[in-house]
Amino acid sequence: MVNYIIRRAISTLVLLFMIATAVFLFLHLLPGDPALTILGGIDANPDSAAIALVHKRLGLDRPLYVQYAEWMGNLARLNLGTSFTSGTEVSRELARRLPRTFMLIVPAETIAILFGIPLGIAAARLRRTLWDPVISAIALIGFSTPVFVSGLLLVLAFSLKLHWLPSGGFVSPTQDFGGFVKSAIMPVITLSLGPMATTMRMTRSSVLEQLGADYVRTARSKGVTEIRVLYRHVLRNALLPVVTIVGLHVGFMFAGSVLVEYLFNWPGVNAYLLNSIGGRDYPVVQGIVLVIAAIFILINFLTDLSFAILDPRIRYE
Repeated sequence: MVNYIIRRAISTLVLLFMIATAVFLFLHLLPGDPALTILGGIDANPDSAAIALVHKRLGLDRPLYVQYAEWMGNLARLNLGTSFTSGTEVSRELARRLPRTFMLIVPAETIAILFGIPLGIAAARLRRTLWDPVISAIALIGFSTPVFVSGLLLVLAFSLKLHWLPSGGFVSPTQDFGGFVKSAIMPVITLSLGPMATTMRMTRSSVLEQLGADYVRTARSKGVTEIRVLYRHVLRNALLPVVTIVGLHVGFMFAGSVLVEYLFNWPGVNAYLLNSIGGRDYPVVQGIVLVIAAIFILINFLTDLSFAILDPRIRYE
């Protein structure tokens, strides 16, 4: 296990190095100039002297390989740099905004697990009955509906029609926990619908596959009750692919929360990323992408380790 962790740590560092390099190069190849954004955009028509001055202040007048070496040197010291537009440290701004994004992702993933797995088990147990296609249709709707459509429908129903919930905005839980819950309900539900549907479908398929296995028929022939067969034998084996898809949900939720944060005016890390891309704020975009990639890799690593807990036959040497 220790050797496996060391190998994964080394491969993670190599992967993060490749991601950092790719993001740096792609950003600098994109059209657009951060200096124009800082000086008021193309419509402001700044002169070449002003643009050159901004380039020098930001260090953009140096060769690309020099900028790259400085970026990697800062990363080695865990320094994500300073924003071009605001002048604030990227790490400090991420420390303020990243928890807000997790305030959406964590409860959304929890809802997806708490509802998706039981519904998947129910659909598997109720196969060849009316409830199976009903539950499957609900999952299909949740999976195929884009987040901006489901989010707008929730706003229309619960904010504009019923006036139960605010249409958007963020309230800090330390200041007003009740207000925070009200402001988070719709974005959390919007973000959880797709993962809940995929969790349900994966659970149903995996449980059905295990129910047809030889060890299940043997357990039934010995007189083991159906509930015990399901929860003691089938479910533990069936959860392996479900755990895999749950781990992948983290990456999908970071992607889905971009639209959710924009739709509900939620000041998380993805809203910060969108504004930074538009403003060609290189340090911010590079820092956010690298941190999200590191989180995603860590979640996948923990998912791999959980397999040994669910199935003792799996060993990491």
